[in-house]
Amino acid sequence: MPNLSPFCMKVETFLRANDIKYEAIGSFRHRSKKGLLPFIELNGKPIADSQVIIWELQKHFSIDDKLVREERGTARALERMVELSTNYALLQDKSVLNGEAFMSRSVSGLPLPTFVTNFMAKRFSDEIGRRVKRILGRLTRDELKEALRRDIQAIEDVLQDKKFLFGDKMTVTDCCVFGQLATTYYLPYRQLITDLLDDEFPRVRQYVQRIRNHYYPEWKDEGYKAK
Repeated sequence: MPNLSPFCMKVETFLRANDIKYEAIGSFRHRSKKGLLPFIELNGKPIADSQVIIWELQKHFSIDDKLVREERGTARALERMVELSTNYALLQDKSVLNGEAFMSRSVSGLPLPTFVTNFMAKRFSDEIGRRVKRILGRLTRDELKEALRRDIQAIEDVLQDKKFLFGDKMTVTDCCVFGQLATTYYLPYRQLITDLLDDEFPRVRQYVQRIRNHYYPEWKDEGYKAK
């Protein structure tokens, strides 16, 4: 997977979709002055926060998604949904309910013994769990799945039979949705989002796969495989 961070994936997808040349530096040690990932340097100016980065890139390169007023409202609402409600539900699923798998060497890339990553996974999961509870409350697994189901249904309601959310052209909203779903769905272990996209929302799964195939042709791993 090119990046485990949905917000880094969002920005990289935006760059690829708009043919903007860039150099990706993969390191969790280097962060912006605000302590955030992703961050970029544009003509020597550091810019942090994925949505601010995209705003600045749109201004600098004169990029306009060319949406009509109603579409702009839908786009903004969908972006906020996937980066708050959906993001925290996915975070709970992939790194709290499946903490050991998420922190394993095959996923995280950490060159550490299993007993060390398991210890780190417990601490990481506890911290993420506290953060999620502040946003979503104390949802059971079934309630979490229902929250995700409703979010994915909203995405499908906008997508319908179109190539991308608003037609034949990628938009910022597509980058947001892809970043959130791809960095979770393609992890090599079964999760709630895997069940939902495979069993209930094949149209959304095909949409995510379409973006991956077009903009990340070098990405060859297939993520979770049923046994």
